[in-house]
Amino acid sequence: MIYEVLGELQLRDPLGGQPLPLPTGVQLKVLAALLVQPNKRLPHAELLRMAWGTSHVQEAQLHKAISALRRRVGRSHDIVTHTRFGYELRVADDELDLLAFEKLTVAAEAAGQRHRPGEEADLLDRALRLWRGPRPLANVPGPVFATVAHGLQQRRKRAAVRLFTLRVQRGEFTGVLGDLQRVTDEFATDHQLHRLLMVALYRSGHRAEAIEVYERYAKALRAEIGEPDAELRMLKYAIGRGDDDGVTKALPLPEQPVRGAHAVPRQLPAAPPDFVGREPLLAELVWLLRAGSPYRIMVVPGLGGIGKTTLALQAAHRSLAVYPDGQLWAELRGASADPADPGEILAQFLRALDAPVVPESTAERGALFRTLLADRRMLVVLDDAGSAAQIRPLIPAGDGCRVLVTTRRHLPDVQGAHHVGTLEPLGDDDAARLFASIVAASRIGLDGEQDAIRDVIGLCGGLPLALRVVAALRVHDHPRPTAELARRLRAQGPAAYAFGDASLARTLEAGLAPLEPAHRRLFTDLGLVPLPAFGVWTAVALTGDAAQARAGLAELAAASMVETTTAPLRYRFHDLTREYAYRRALAERPDPAERDALLARVCTALLTLARRAHRGLYGGDFEVVHSDIPDAVLPAEAYAEVDADPIGWFRAERLSLRAAVEVAAQLGLAALAWDLAVSAHEFYTLRSEHDDWLTTHLTALRACRAAGDGRGEGIVLACLGQPSLVAGGRRDGVSGIAELSRAVELLTAAGDRHGLAIARRTLANALRRRGRSARALVLFEQALGGYEDAGDLVGQCQTLRFIGQVHLDRGDHKPAAEVLAHAEQVAADLGRPLLIAQTRYWTGYSCLAVGDLTAAALAFSRVREVLGPDRGVGYGYALHGLGDLARHWHEPDDARAHLGLAVAVAHEHADALLEGRVHLSLADLWQDEGRAGEHLAELRRAARCFADCDAAYLEVPAQARLAEAETAAGAAEAAASAWARVDHLYAAGEVPEQDRTARHR
Repeated sequence: MIYEVLGELQLRDPLGGQPLPLPTGVQLKVLAALLVQPNKRLPHAELLRMAWGTSHVQEAQLHKAISALRRRVGRSHDIVTHTRFGYELRVADDELDLLAFEKLTVAAEAAGQRHRPGEEADLLDRALRLWRGPRPLANVPGPVFATVAHGLQQRRKRAAVRLFTLRVQRGEFTGVLGDLQRVTDEFATDHQLHRLLMVALYRSGHRAEAIEVYERYAKALRAEIGEPDAELRMLKYAIGRGDDDGVTKALPLPEQPVRGAHAVPRQLPAAPPDFVGREPLLAELVWLLRAGSPYRIMVVPGLGGIGKTTLALQAAHRSLAVYPDGQLWAELRGASADPADPGEILAQFLRALDAPVVPESTAERGALFRTLLADRRMLVVLDDAGSAAQIRPLIPAGDGCRVLVTTRRHLPDVQGAHHVGTLEPLGDDDAARLFASIVAASRIGLDGEQDAIRDVIGLCGGLPLALRVVAALRVHDHPRPTAELARRLRAQGPAAYAFGDASLARTLEAGLAPLEPAHRRLFTDLGLVPLPAFGVWTAVALTGDAAQARAGLAELAAASMVETTTAPLRYRFHDLTREYAYRRALAERPDPAERDALLARVCTALLTLARRAHRGLYGGDFEVVHSDIPDAVLPAEAYAEVDADPIGWFRAERLSLRAAVEVAAQLGLAALAWDLAVSAHEFYTLRSEHDDWLTTHLTALRACRAAGDGRGEGIVLACLGQPSLVAGGRRDGVSGIAELSRAVELLTAAGDRHGLAIARRTLANALRRRGRSARALVLFEQALGGYEDAGDLVGQCQTLRFIGQVHLDRGDHKPAAEVLAHAEQVAADLGRPLLIAQTRYWTGYSCLAVGDLTAAALAFSRVREVLGPDRGVGYGYALHGLGDLARHWHEPDDARAHLGLAVAVAHEHADALLEGRVHLSLADLWQDEGRAGEHLAELRRAARCFADCDAAYLEVPAQARLAEAETAAGAAEAAASAWARVDHLYAAGEVPEQDRTARHR
């Protein structure tokens, strides 16, 4: 298959080259997402974001799109599945025009470095001829692909600028005009293209047209940005005067720079030979340095040890030919306690430039430096800058010079500076390549040590400095095994990452040293907090001062001591930075009680926000009980984030909540542990986060039992028996009838009527699952009274809904409809759409049971309005109702579509109860169509699902239906087995005779 994206996305037959039909809709977008990142593993979330515009879409939809694409391309092996991660499109260079373009431009760059302009121009020309139009992916809609297309257009423009520069400098003025005019028209405000076009037109004898080009450029620039730059304005004047020398100065040949005799310093240190990764950033930086971009100052910011200097040196060495007058280098030590004096650096530069005298004052040195470089083309590289004030005197004024700066902080106060993209830690593959290349250079063999090598590389967290140090240590330690090095790194932490003059601990210390004492203290205290990310509220809990907390986090982020994430704003440590902060905190706060108190304050702050988020879900402290721990006082912005989007806040803090429960339990703070867990349980319900649910609640349960907290133990046991958790088919740790009976006893003894109502209702649901509906109804009624006494309207609504479901189970449709109507009224009074939708789902089924399809349609349509594709497993319930409704309307195609997707959603979110009920509906659909084989298969699937989640009350009727179907198919033995399963479930559940509705026939 031939894939093309440089223009409209196209598929072509690899034999005849004929265009093939394209997929449509999201399939087209999924294909485009894979094609623009070929031969790369893409996670499910990224593919969903690119194709659907959000990652909150069921992965089942992505799987369906991938399956359809595999059928479309005809070579299923092109799209590779990476289990539980994502997908990858594997394609050769000659099968995708984008890869061919990248290969040719890389080869062209290499030719340029070897000073082969003819070869470079030929390669660039071939690369640009792969483009079939100005806009890539022109037929793929959506803002994500517009951004991707823009990036590709910029790469095309860079290649075109370089090609046209080479051709104009070779004197191909007339031959280049057509292509140059067309590309320039596409980029109406590009400085370089208009400069080239003006020169080419002038050299071809078209002075008037060259001036018209400038006027169009100036008009477009004023409309979008501002006044034109001085360089093109001077070029216009030179063209108007017919000044050949002035035009030549605007575009001199690299081999013939405008200069007199002077020293040519070559001060750059050697670039490390084992550079890996960072190719996009390197390409951006090289282009900025080589293509005469409007930026004269390029800044590479990032964490200490992240590889800023290596990247800068690689880019500088690849751009040497552009700066024939030399390169200057200075280590500014800006992150240390002893930063370099700009005046002394200027003195060094002046001596390197053979200045006749070095003036006394910094101002005079700066003036002379700028004078000497005014007409030269030089590159100045300033490593480890500390501030704008430190580098300002070192910036030349001439247009031919460029300054490349590395720094741990952004420098927004340097006018005209361009900051390149953020340097992230190296990925696993690149980290392994770096480690292996350093070790291999010393001819050290590591056969049989792959597990230990992965362990060591993982400890480095992708930090290049750490990887270089541990590789050097491994060589130094030879023949001691790599596993021993891993043990040493774990035991000693960041202090162990030291070899020669390279030290991770010293690098981190250098970043911390210039900060104020309060900000350094916040850094170390944050190291004590084992949460994956933290917000302003975390810092407030540690400092007790909101203003100080905000300022401290901002300063730590500016110094690259912490990383930031957005939407919502959070901060996080690199793993090694966290370890450094933690060990420093142990030294600075030797009293364990003091450290524990800080952790308790952070957990209490998180509990305060979790309680508020829970209240935001339903409008009050409904369906939950809390400990007596008072709320913390936090800044208004923390409350505002919770109030604006409670679910979004829970999503952002999900991992922190899980970690905080563990911290509270380790501190012996049982009440704090169980309150954190149960405050999040409704979020776990809505998002089907069963692993988090079980982990947090079992941790809290152990803490309660260790502390003898009966009330906490009772409420946690009740939460561990909630229906949605049980429906996930999870058994280890889930509360059964014995545990829930214990919860009722504990909460009765504690005198907690609200908690008792929760426990009784949960026990009632457990009994209902076993098939003991009569006893369940009694407990539901008792729970309803407790909820009414507590004023818990959500609890009342949910309990009424369960009572209605029991009536439906028993075939009592009239009381079911009455109770569900009452539940819907309570939900409407609360004004909570989710509660209304949950109730209307069952109202819809009560209407279907009595044949009122119009009322059922109204109920299910309203469910669908609330529970859309972004509402997790709730979307599956909406689809289920609509599928059953379509079956009753005798619309089998719609029924199959809805029910098929409902099964996928239920399975994805581990709701075995819903999955089984949808299989029953599918069985009814196949039975309607007389397809006995499919009917039997769906009944078996339903029975398995109900067995997986101990839902005997649903498995019994499913097995009974299965027995009847097996009998009709002549499978007497299979039918007998199904009836035997019914008898076993009745006996195991101690189901009384009055509740045994399935009978042998």
